[in-house]
Amino acid sequence: MKNYPYYIYTTIGLLLLFVIISPIATSILSRYQIEHNLDIHIEVAKKESRTIATMSEGITDKTQKEKLKERIQKSITFSENEIIFNSILDWSGKYICYPDKKEIGKIAPENKALKLIDQGDLTGKYLYNSLFKDNISARSEIILLTPVKNSDWIIASHINKNRVIEQAASLKKRLYASFSIITLLTLLFTLGSLRAISRYYEGQLALKNSKLEDGVLNLSKLNTSLENYQKSLSEFTADRTWKNQPLEEEDLAVEETKDSSKNTKKRILTYVRNEILSVSTEDISHIYVDNTITYVVRKDGKRSTTGDSLDLIYSSLDERLFFRVNRQIIVAISAIETITKFGNSKLKIQVKPTSEVDIIIGKNKAAAFKQWLDL
Repeated sequence: MKNYPYYIYTTIGLLLLFVIISPIATSILSRYQIEHNLDIHIEVAKKESRTIATMSEGITDKTQKEKLKERIQKSITFSENEIIFNSILDWSGKYICYPDKKEIGKIAPENKALKLIDQGDLTGKYLYNSLFKDNISARSEIILLTPVKNSDWIIASHINKNRVIEQAASLKKRLYASFSIITLLTLLFTLGSLRAISRYYEGQLALKNSKLEDGVLNLSKLNTSLENYQKSLSEFTADRTWKNQPLEEEDLAVEETKDSSKNTKKRILTYVRNEILSVSTEDISHIYVDNTITYVVRKDGKRSTTGDSLDLIYSSLDERLFFRVNRQIIVAISAIETITKFGNSKLKIQVKPTSEVDIIIGKNKAAAFKQWLDL
């Protein structure tokens, strides 16, 4: 796997993110959920207290009072394991009814951590802060007292600290498990996405490299053909020079007649300031037009101008030795050093000496140039 470092970094990054975010998010979410649950239980306890208080109001008959006490005791028995549960006290502070019958007759312990407040001010947030910040040591504490009118009974609402802590721990475990599953799914999705994206770009890169290789191969063939063509012309010129060495004046006249019949020039008249200079076509590197002025650049780098147009000059040159690259430039085959790719379908020619303007062969001319090189 070529991109395995990226997968490792992604995995480590997501795991670090999980380690950092999970405790914070778990604490916030669990607190919000516990406070919400406490609000619900407080409302239930208040409603139950009001119901018992309403049932107990105005009962003075001892027999009826005992029967009511038995019914209340029966309804709250074993409810001490609930988050909030109720009991009944008399004015002396003794338990009359309590979920655990063993506590009946005992005096309710004094609240050490929780401060009794009005029913309207009692909220889940207040209880949460009292339980987890004030560190209540007792198993349960009285959080609300509801007196019964015309009676010596007081309905006490207790909060079960251990039950709340167990619920909070269980909730945190579920949240951690949820975050772990989410992190795992996110990791799998991210790694899968990275794999799919990397495969796509690897495919695109391979395709691009394939096209580039094809282009390089074509350029290599083109430059090889250029070298062969230049070599052939060099051999042809050398052979022609060798054959022309012993020619007499009559033979030279014949050669000149042949060249004139082909309508090709051996020399071009140019100007350097006010001086007329005759330049041999064999010494020409390239000819170009710039701001309506035609420049003739020799192989030694010297430059002169001519009054003839590029069309007229090209018509009088040997097409085996010169190529009309575009409307602006004519280049000599012997001056070309390299051919490189330019853009999608264009070619760029490097000549010696270096041209002051870029020598670019357009898409339409590229095929003719390759044919010119016998490619």
